[in-house]
Amino acid sequence: MSQKNASDTSNTSENPPVIKTGSLITVTFEEREFQAIVIDPNGLGQGEPSVGFGFRMAQKHIGIPRQTLADRVAGSGDKKYLKVPSGNRYRVAGIKGEDNNDYLVIEVSDWFDLSLDMLINPGRTTKATQEKIGAFLRWFAIKGFYAEAITALKGVYTGKSSRATTKWLITRQSGKPVRKTYTDLISELGAHPSTYGKLTNKIYEGLFGLNAVEMRREWDLMAGSNRIARNHITEEEGLEAVKFCEDLVVRIFADDIEEAHRDAIELTVRKFKLHPQFPKYKQ
Repeated sequence: MSQKNASDTSNTSENPPVIKTGSLITVTFEEREFQAIVIDPNGLGQGEPSVGFGFRMAQKHIGIPRQTLADRVAGSGDKKYLKVPSGNRYRVAGIKGEDNNDYLVIEVSDWFDLSLDMLINPGRTTKATQEKIGAFLRWFAIKGFYAEAITALKGVYTGKSSRATTKWLITRQSGKPVRKTYTDLISELGAHPSTYGKLTNKIYEGLFGLNAVEMRREWDLMAGSNRIARNHITEEEGLEAVKFCEDLVVRIFADDIEEAHRDAIELTVRKFKLHPQFPKYKQ
């Protein structure tokens, strides 16, 4: 796909993306991206969706172990809730995602309340987990304030404004400038919103032989197992390979995004020696 072709797939005001319960979106936290899900397309008002995320994302980015969260869920059907050490309860919604997976989801504002609750009333929460919770709350508190400030100044808070704020935050924390990200590149090509997901699957399929959802399901099944095959790649190693490949796409892109992906995937496979666990991809 050339730069021109990517622009041809751009979204227009006449064809806005359909937002519905179960729609999946990508949110940036530090230099990582995680998946959130639409709970109610009109949850904050007509056409303004409420969103949340599940326990797997909470473990990875907030630091609260998924099993700890799952053990605290009680109730059934539409009456599920999660009870924290203070005794407070937070609603848990069961939602089928657009990828046909079932999710247990807590709405974003409830995650923030829950996280703050666990900092104030930690119970047996470890110090390391408390520090991760604090970092998570701080990150989005700063982004939220800047979103309001930029909206007040410009009248709108765009994806470009969000990425600029993210880069500034990362630079401020690490002391190092942040170069253009994979998401920036796809966005700058004017691609349709669905293109990012398609290209992400292209990377996963090229590296692992499975699309992103299938590979995450594989990691979930193998987590904690003592029977992991010696040629199975762990989630940590796999995500490192994905990040390396995305960065490589940005570095080698000239004018053809498909070609950049093909070359980046080939080099990443060689560097991480990925294909032995998928014989059909052996070279």
